[in-house]
Amino acid sequence: MSIFSLKRTSTIERRIRRTVLGAILITFIVTVASVLIANEQLEESLLEMDMQTERDFLLSNARANEILVWDIATLTAYFVPSGMQADTRMPALFRGLPFPFSGEVEVGKHTFLITSNEVQGGSFYLAKDITLFETREDEFHRFLMLLGIAVIALGIFLARLTGKRLVSPVQQLSRQIRDTKPAPRMQRVDDDYQDAELKTIARSFNVFLNELETYVKREQSLMGLASHELRTPIAVIAGALDVIERRGGLSIADQGPLLRMRRAVDEMTDNIDIILRLTRRKAQTDRRETIHLAALIQDIQSDLNRHLPAAPQRLQLALAAQPQVQGDPVLVKMLLRNLIQNALQHTDAGVEVVLDTQYVDIRDHGQGLPDAYQTYLNDPQADASELLSLSGLGLFIVSLICERLGWKLQALTSAAPGNVLRIWFVPNTPHSA
Repeated sequence: MSIFSLKRTSTIERRIRRTVLGAILITFIVTVASVLIANEQLEESLLEMDMQTERDFLLSNARANEILVWDIATLTAYFVPSGMQADTRMPALFRGLPFPFSGEVEVGKHTFLITSNEVQGGSFYLAKDITLFETREDEFHRFLMLLGIAVIALGIFLARLTGKRLVSPVQQLSRQIRDTKPAPRMQRVDDDYQDAELKTIARSFNVFLNELETYVKREQSLMGLASHELRTPIAVIAGALDVIERRGGLSIADQGPLLRMRRAVDEMTDNIDIILRLTRRKAQTDRRETIHLAALIQDIQSDLNRHLPAAPQRLQLALAAQPQVQGDPVLVKMLLRNLIQNALQHTDAGVEVVLDTQYVDIRDHGQGLPDAYQTYLNDPQADASELLSLSGLGLFIVSLICERLGWKLQALTSAAPGNVLRIWFVPNTPHSA
């Protein structure tokens, strides 16, 4: 799984859309609320001024000893002088209402604003038909609702447009960074952006690539140079050992140290060969052939039997399958030989090699790997270079070879003492050990 194939998460474009749409909606809601409040206050002020004008006019025409009745299309008034009782001419609008009173009353399809209170000289009732005001107010509310729908639609459109326009250069830079593949000379990203922040990111990434390439080249050069320089003294030592062996005459006590020196020289020679092959940057330069793993393991067994005296009695093969794989035969042989030989050298008990259709196990009965090694080997995100500080050169080289071949090295847990190292040589991921 690619590091870019992550679970669904929030994107910058989605956040910009939500922010723009939220800002538009909040602005619209605040504006509409302000307009409604202002419109309500204005309507109340206009009605109050109109009612006050009508009241002053009617009271100026009222007589102290006569009931006044005023009833026109939009205005109804009734005045009862002090000391007199309301008669049958009182309009039905005022009957049954508490006194004093101020509020809106609906009668059929009409709405009236009614006030009744004590005035100088008597009691005064006034009702104004405000149906037209209410109708206009309802129409205004419907207009605001339609306007709100239009604003939401426009806000969604503007949010999408704004998100795409703002995120487009970010997505372009993200694609360029994502498409940058490991190589001896990696493609640089464009830094021709109008936004200073994106220009800084692009230039910083290019600087990082420059430094990374310089570091890798320096490490490869150092590794290759060191390996080549080591070949000469090792060849001298190997030649000297050959001369000593041909001369003969060594005592039994001297033959043991000589044999250990020969093993050390052979092991160092193999390690240098592996390092030189792994310093090649591109795995495409490796040979790819069909490899019969069973036959290869048997060849390794024969080779180890010749060089390790105890190997024939301790090394057991369990070839349950005859799988074939594609890969570099030299690297595959180095990988398996290194693991099997390492198991033989670090334990005096037996070592078993089990070959199945999808994996090969190397089992020994030694002290077992420390927990830190097993945790590292079973971590899919682990960096192979960290293993060097944990286990030394041997397991580090094995890890690099597996990485180069595209195989997986895994440390299995076992109830019995010892180690069980499993190499998965097929691309599928194991579900369980």
